[in-house]
Amino acid sequence: MRQPFWTTLTILSAFFVVPQFATAQNLTPQQMSRLLKRFPQVDRDGDGKLSPEEIAPLRERLEKAKKRKEQGVTPTQTKPKGPAPTHADLQYGDHENAVMDVWIADAEKPTPIVVAIHGGGFKSGDKSRFHGCAELQACLENGVSFASINYRFRDEDPRGILACLHDSKRAIQFIRHQAKEWNIDKERVAAFGRSAGAGTTLWLACHDDMADPNSTDPVQRESSRVVAGGLMGTQATYDVLQWKELLPLKQPWTPEIEKRREPDILVAYGVQSLDELNSEKGKAIRKERDMLAWMSADDPPIWMKNTMRGGPIAMNDQNHFNHHPAHVACLKKRADEVGMQTVAIAPSVGLKPNPEMSMIDFLFEHLGLDPSR
Repeated sequence: MRQPFWTTLTILSAFFVVPQFATAQNLTPQQMSRLLKRFPQVDRDGDGKLSPEEIAPLRERLEKAKKRKEQGVTPTQTKPKGPAPTHADLQYGDHENAVMDVWIADAEKPTPIVVAIHGGGFKSGDKSRFHGCAELQACLENGVSFASINYRFRDEDPRGILACLHDSKRAIQFIRHQAKEWNIDKERVAAFGRSAGAGTTLWLACHDDMADPNSTDPVQRESSRVVAGGLMGTQATYDVLQWKELLPLKQPWTPEIEKRREPDILVAYGVQSLDELNSEKGKAIRKERDMLAWMSADDPPIWMKNTMRGGPIAMNDQNHFNHHPAHVACLKKRADEVGMQTVAIAPSVGLKPNPEMSMIDFLFEHLGLDPSR
């Protein structure tokens, strides 16, 4: 689900296969534009250009890729990381991507569980991202079960991002439905994620409980709430039309810019036109995805961290747009307004708690683990 290894090698080779493309200065404007579009994260200062320092990591990536090809190494040959799941590729929903891996902690009493949700802009990513991760290891060492989930991507359902969010909601409900069989304490379920996974965790934490007690599906009758959330590189809201007001932009958001972004906006919202988005139906869709609007004092505590640079955002720097620390600042401000407990770490916008609590310690605290463990 991530960009294939050979695809990356082919793309980079197209730019660096001959000596005159060894430096940023020798790239044509067209080549520079193509590189920025394919790898926006390399434009670290967000000026819409590539300096020699910014282009160096791409050349290094190409050299590593070439060595892997020469050695005959492919991603499919990589050994699995960490302990094997107790349950692998377990189907929890009606889409082929609605699967999870679950590690059941060895314990006599029902255990808490931490659910990991991968990022990827709701367009890519995979649950294997968390195989062997430090959070998994810490959970199993402390008698906490762990799950890592996949979900459908936004272009696989006419509802767009909302379909991805509802898959993750069902994953939480499915885990609770399996609580007795898996020896899980369904009152102690926490979640965390990166990027889109962080935003999904935030949505689960802030949204009213989506349990349907009258459903004929026993999974749907379970609670969708979590007791704590960990957010790494989160977005403040998935009503993305608000971002132009929440984030510092290098240039004004003009009708021309909105027109260029319109196809992506429509897919993300799951609508056919901007007129539909501005209709009563569209307003309801926007509210459903707006975590800022859902935040209230009775929501669970959240931990969030963003170490990206601040400053104005260039319109072609989607990575900076998606992960600017202003997202955390907006969430912190709203949480303080409604009385929601947070730990917010974003040094470039002045959020520097001291001492700084780690995410896993934060989750363990709110799952009721003994601090002296």
